[in-house]
Amino acid sequence: MTLNTADQMGKGTGRNALALLSRVNFLVMPLLLITLVLSVVSPQFLSPMNIENVTRLAAIYVILGVGQTYVMTTGNIDLSIGSMTALVMAIVGTYVLSGGPLILAILFALVLGAVFGAINGIMVTKLRIPALLATLGALVTYRGIVNEYMYGSYHVRFPAELRFLGQGKIMGIPTPVIIAFVVALVGWYMLNHMRFGRHVVAVGANEEAARRAGINVDWVKIRVFALQGMLAGLAAIVFMGRLNSAHPNFGVGMELHIIAGTVLGGTLLFGGYGTIIGTVIGMVLIGVLENGLLLAGAGFFWQQIFLGVLIVTSVAVQMHFHRKRNQQG
Repeated sequence: MTLNTADQMGKGTGRNALALLSRVNFLVMPLLLITLVLSVVSPQFLSPMNIENVTRLAAIYVILGVGQTYVMTTGNIDLSIGSMTALVMAIVGTYVLSGGPLILAILFALVLGAVFGAINGIMVTKLRIPALLATLGALVTYRGIVNEYMYGSYHVRFPAELRFLGQGKIMGIPTPVIIAFVVALVGWYMLNHMRFGRHVVAVGANEEAARRAGINVDWVKIRVFALQGMLAGLAAIVFMGRLNSAHPNFGVGMELHIIAGTVLGGTLLFGGYGTIIGTVIGMVLIGVLENGLLLAGAGFFWQQIFLGVLIVTSVAVQMHFHRKRNQQG
């Protein structure tokens, strides 16, 4: 092997390593170390009951994170997740307590969430409102509607079949984990092996080029927002079962967890690349860290500070490698 050939192979390996790092947020490693430290600080952290609680919470984050992955991959963002989920919980909770069958309640939640999500998409595409502002407005609007709808009251004591979706187990595996696994698997397949997924990536990578290639850009965006809403409806059902209640203040600040986990997993905030597997890892880490900080005595506000710093740092890392790629490409 000549020296020049070895140099070329070394440069190629370096470029491949850079490409790999640009797809995997290396903040995962220090966060794993923090998790290890938390497990030492709190003896309860690794207890079977606590691990089960973490997986049930992380499963709901994963369900919502799959939808956010699609939205972010198109170069958009949805800040209304928590408010939308709370609104679905309030309306569908009323239906369940009135005696509505579970299967129709699930369908009702999925359709209702999809409608709310599609409204967000229409604001972004037809009214040309930036997604950040459109979904911020939706966050406030949906939260106002749910508070007016419930007016200080809350739903409790749901039927056993609904509670099973949030509290039950199948072959020893928590039901929410199974639901999240199915959602992630379907989401991964759609994004990587279906035309819709290719269109989502194309729109995020270069919207104008996608439009010239014959892709209906607006329709793709509306569908990803509707998908996010539909998954918010599913998360609402699972969370109602887990808590055995529905409260108008549910989901306040949840968008921070979902955005942090999605970005941490490697999905580009500015569009063009999304990873469902990375999102799953990111959401699990967010759930673990939130639980660990709580057990370590960190209050709610410290958790918010940590999530805010994590989001900013994750985006900074993404921008760094994005610039590196552009310089080498």
